[in-house]
Amino acid sequence: MEKEVTIEDVAECLDRIGLQYLATIGLDGKPKVRPVQYMVLHEEKMWFCTNSEKAMYAELQKFPFIDLCASRLEKNEITTSWIRFSAEVVFEENQAVKEAIMKKSEIVRELYKNKAGHPLFKVFCLKNIHGSMNNLGHVKGLEERVDFAKPKEFSLCG
Repeated sequence: MEKEVTIEDVAECLDRIGLQYLATIGLDGKPKVRPVQYMVLHEEKMWFCTNSEKAMYAELQKFPFIDLCASRLEKNEITTSWIRFSAEVVFEENQAVKEAIMKKSEIVRELYKNKAGHPLFKVFCLKNIHGSMNNLGHVKGLEERVDFAKPKEFSLCG
């Protein structure tokens, strides 16, 4: 029996990949995509951050739903793994998370002058995460190969 995907598995995958692409619904009703970085896992929640003066913050305040996709091309590109999921965003004032993000990210420390309490520094976690982990070699319509991992669907509610 195949192991169920956990929040820790998803967080580890995002950390390993490094850079993700997050899609929001823009204030104009059109999709917006930008690079982001998953920051920390805290109390079984995945946390990200943004600046309250950015468009992404305003978009997520109005439409708190995202799609995220991430991959890092491997030397043997057909074995490249990728992840994608949808989730709901929840903003919280969480000092412990802000401090953990400051500790992890040099760019966040620089942007907010190493002050976790900076008024523009906002953090959000994800809930109702639904998605899959895949690899480029597993494409619908192509011949099945045992050396390619099958997509792993996951649903992480809470």
